[in-house]
Amino acid sequence: MRIRFTSLFITLFSLSTYAQTTVNDSASIGANYSNQTFYSLTTGTVLSIDNSNWDLAFHADNKEASIFVNSKRDVKLYLASNDTNQWNSLDTTIKSVKQYHNSDSSWLFGAFNREVLAGSFEYGWGTYNSTTHEIYANKIYFINYGVNLWKKIIISKHDVNYTYYFRYANLDGTNEVSARIRKADYSKKNFIYYSLVTQTILDREPSYPSYDLIFHQYEEEIPSYYKVTGVQLNRNVKAKKVYPVNDVNTATASGILLSKNISTVGRDWKAYDVNLSKWSIEDSTVYFVQDISGTKLWRMVFTGFAGGSTGRMYFTKTAFASGINETAVTPLGLYPNPSKTSSQFNFYANKSQPLTLIVSDLNGRLVLTEPITAQQGFNECTINTCTLGNGTYLVQMQSNEGLTTQKLMVNR
Repeated sequence: MRIRFTSLFITLFSLSTYAQTTVNDSASIGANYSNQTFYSLTTGTVLSIDNSNWDLAFHADNKEASIFVNSKRDVKLYLASNDTNQWNSLDTTIKSVKQYHNSDSSWLFGAFNREVLAGSFEYGWGTYNSTTHEIYANKIYFINYGVNLWKKIIISKHDVNYTYYFRYANLDGTNEVSARIRKADYSKKNFIYYSLVTQTILDREPSYPSYDLIFHQYEEEIPSYYKVTGVQLNRNVKAKKVYPVNDVNTATASGILLSKNISTVGRDWKAYDVNLSKWSIEDSTVYFVQDISGTKLWRMVFTGFAGGSTGRMYFTKTAFASGINETAVTPLGLYPNPSKTSSQFNFYANKSQPLTLIVSDLNGRLVLTEPITAQQGFNECTINTCTLGNGTYLVQMQSNEGLTTQKLMVNR
């Protein structure tokens, strides 16, 4: 078993797309933002479920070990001790020296994982043993999950069979509960949930391949931690906010970089106007979202927000077909475009091969030719536009199998 944390990354999205019909849609999280709504850009709402019936969420992927607390219902986690031998001798008079919060950018860092040394084998709550391939506890925590509801808790182990073991008790050690969660029972889920109140494991989310977005209330660091209402990405879904655009109905994803930051869509597409006592929607803003299948890019434009009365968020969505094709060269965009001094031409090659970069004006006059040696996979080359006059140019990549063409604007 190899458990790891992966960093966030960005990907340049393919421009081999074609527009589809724009659809008006919405998703509701209920009055007072009480629900968590899992949403598919293709099929709409997959599931809307009470978001206050759980306290802990354990990552279900075999390679990960993140554990979240339910910030919607104000579950709070504090460091009790870095010495696990103090389980029976904790000083419980001071319970809130150091609080941990869920990450608002990655599903790999829940509140239990926030104290991690870069490059180490630590996972916040525990340390990975390279001999046994298991993670063992290195901290004890205090957890508060309601008025005067305090427990001490330790995540004892994540074993070689992908099972979490943990225990919790009253601060004086009474009513101790030992529990375990087997990942194998939830292989199609992102998280496995647990209620400290009912002492039960909850299967409360749809399978992760079935949805793209999560509409809910969560905690964000802005700069202190604050509860917000918005949209987060499912794992492996990527997105990008583009602002400002001249026309939200015709904006394209040309040259944009997509991010796996789970709060890329987030909450700041709306704002509350205190003077008018109503919500306003940020104009000139679009979000491009690559769905869970990786086969479509969607343009989302938010159009309304009902606030706490229904928790309904209104938007339009437009699908584009996408993906790397099997031709020798697939163009992945020119950036920046328009260009002032230079632009980066990104493309995908289905094999290592010699290519020729050709730049010409709209009258067919050749202004640049350059041999390119492409490696299989993603490639990039720089086009110097310092000597080109303002106008539109054709950028072509010639291979033995054909010619691809992109338009490049030069505007200084």
